[in-house]
Amino acid sequence: MAKTKQPPRTVSLGSGAYGHWIGSPGASHVLIWYHGGGFALPANRGYFKFFARLLADANKSQPNSLSVFCLSYTLAPHAQYPTQLRQAVDCLRHVLETHTPEKVLLGGDSAGGNLVGGVLSHLAHTHPEIKPINLSGAQIKGAIMLSPWTSLDSEFPDQDIDSRGDIVTEYVAGPWAGGYLGSAARDYYTDLSRAPTEWYASFPVERMLVCAGGTEIMLPLLEDLVGKMKAGRKVEFVVGERECHVAPVYHLYVGEGTETEQGKEVKVFLRECIGKAQ
Repeated sequence: MAKTKQPPRTVSLGSGAYGHWIGSPGASHVLIWYHGGGFALPANRGYFKFFARLLADANKSQPNSLSVFCLSYTLAPHAQYPTQLRQAVDCLRHVLETHTPEKVLLGGDSAGGNLVGGVLSHLAHTHPEIKPINLSGAQIKGAIMLSPWTSLDSEFPDQDIDSRGDIVTEYVAGPWAGGYLGSAARDYYTDLSRAPTEWYASFPVERMLVCAGGTEIMLPLLEDLVGKMKAGRKVEFVVGERECHVAPVYHLYVGEGTETEQGKEVKVFLRECIGKAQ
């Protein structure tokens, strides 16, 4: 924030969670972002470069039309499921105090994409351990799932997966999944890929975008997830050719500034959602 000459705005959401405003809290639309990292790693500098790009693009033609509210949830194994999902829901609850659902978008990458699916699942099918949110028939404007980690399996014997050049492998997926779950049983909130088609059909969100890298280890799983979703609702799916897991963020983290195909599609999706809500 200092580098971009913006005042830091951090909000305590209670129970150890914090929300960070990038852009004005008074913007007409808010993109809530749940960061990835296997529930075990904090957000890195690449995320904030990514947010800056999204805001510059969205606000170019419509000033103050979008801000980002990024959640810092309690990392595993210091806390375990459903703590992070509860914090993600409470993050949305906080934003809904000042913005109506049709002015709110959800976004997340990898483990954060898991939380996007978990929050939408909670809105449609209340989690027994989390306080409900009543949207009164309204819908969230949009949801972005960037390489979402929606199956906590760490081995895929029945799928032909080539992870060369990827940043995620079965060697990290297993420990991260175990650290997040602890003693909890997996369910549709932790493993969205396991849910039946009717589970997704009732998600109260107007538009959904799922992105994946063409060379990432989870591509077959995401293709299967999107196929199931499309049987019950409309979902947009983009695969970035020769791109890795969470490429729009990872490229910026390592200093590669070339725009990714997935990043371009996220910008288009946001512009269209904001434009339709005016």
